[in-house]
Amino acid sequence: MESRRDVSELHFEGERKFVAMVSVFAAFHVILDIGMYPFRRWAIYVEPLEGIMLGPKMGLLTALIGAFISRAVVGANFLSFIYGMAAESVGVVIAGLLAKGRWRIPLGLYVFMLAAYFAHPYGRRMPIWTMLDCLAGLFLIYPSSRLSRYVLGDKVGAGNLTLGVLLISFVATVGDSLTRVFLLVPAGLYKLEFETFEALYNIFIIGAAGSYIEDGIVSIISVIVTVPILVFIQRTKILKYPIT
Repeated sequence: MESRRDVSELHFEGERKFVAMVSVFAAFHVILDIGMYPFRRWAIYVEPLEGIMLGPKMGLLTALIGAFISRAVVGANFLSFIYGMAAESVGVVIAGLLAKGRWRIPLGLYVFMLAAYFAHPYGRRMPIWTMLDCLAGLFLIYPSSRLSRYVLGDKVGAGNLTLGVLLISFVATVGDSLTRVFLLVPAGLYKLEFETFEALYNIFIIGAAGSYIEDGIVSIISVIVTVPILVFIQRTKILKYPIT
């Protein structure tokens, strides 16, 4: 039977690993979030990896810390804090949940935000093509969760692992984008940024086009970066993920 000292040491070791992982990923999140790279901030492209490796709980904490610090460093405005901390957190949590095979909460989030968007008068006036990736993400939630055992290494299959990571990454990234849309339109933040519907419409169209570019970039990164990292971890067994 383990002594109280042994139990205490194990508990301390667990807390130390928790703090270390949060610190490392939060720092990585900040670095990628600060700079403006070829297209927007790159922190959005590591959200799937954060969620898959850290899990929804630790991933949420890491995303909140990373998004807050990065915006504080560059002196971002209040709205940037709202958009960034909310959207990036949702993206990471969705990835973490789907990687564990839990699809109900991501589905609920998608349905709620999409319903609120299309129920809003402005949402119904926007072109439907601007939301096609969000609608595709909605229908890919359950299929992506069914591949979670390959993503976590419980089942072997290179093709299914790649497909699972690709789908989870897509759904998580689109979930980030959908959260921003929800805050902008149904939640009414557009009132603080745009005086007319026409101004909102023009920016929304540009943003929607950019979102499709993001979808393409995240698909590439998930295959050439995220999959090799997970394969390396699975083969070397240096870490058991998700941590939470």
